[in-house]
Amino acid sequence: MMSSVSYEHPSVTRPRYSFAEADRIAGVTTNTSRRWLKGYGFWYEGQHHSMPPVTRTPETKDAVSFVDLMEFATIGKLRKKVFSFKRIRKINATARFYLQTDRPLVTERFKVKGRDIFVDDGFGILVDVGYGAGMQAWDDVLDPFLDTVEYEGEIVRRWWPLGKGVAVLVDPNFAFGLPVVEGTGVRTEIIAERHRAGDSTDEIAYDFDITLKQIKDALRWEIPEQSA
Repeated sequence: MMSSVSYEHPSVTRPRYSFAEADRIAGVTTNTSRRWLKGYGFWYEGQHHSMPPVTRTPETKDAVSFVDLMEFATIGKLRKKVFSFKRIRKINATARFYLQTDRPLVTERFKVKGRDIFVDDGFGILVDVGYGAGMQAWDDVLDPFLDTVEYEGEIVRRWWPLGKGVAVLVDPNFAFGLPVVEGTGVRTEIIAERHRAGDSTDEIAYDFDITLKQIKDALRWEIPEQSA
């Protein structure tokens, strides 16, 4: 029987983001979160087809939790590796079966054992990604991504979207789950607003009692084209 992950922090499952907001923070294409949580329909050869939600919840939600957000972030990494949405659904289903948990992509089990799902370990536990493609997807995309998250009670709890060396943190206990400057609770979007308004980094640093590096990190997240 499939087990449910223990959520020691209710804040991770509380709805807090709009679909558009979740797509933006997770770095995925528009409507990814809606399709994952609510399903979608499409026409093919004159017939209408329906795809059910991937993550099933007790009731239909019109808002996104932190745990949902982290599922979308994982999806986004796979999409950038040219995995189709259909194939990602299969990967998630395989991970559910293999790891025996309802929401595998957000568990520490996936970080520890997920590579077997992508790389044939001799027992046929493999989504049809191909040996080379699966190994590359894990080594180049998912393994580095999973190093940016922190788990508590086996469930994902915090996320450093640009890596733990960059002071941008997404934590549902701060700023309603919006990205903040790590260690301060100051929302990165506020730093960006001040920057766009023409305030100097020295003024921003003084007003929020943060360092120039923290400002640079916040702007790198909010205005990536400026940091490229």
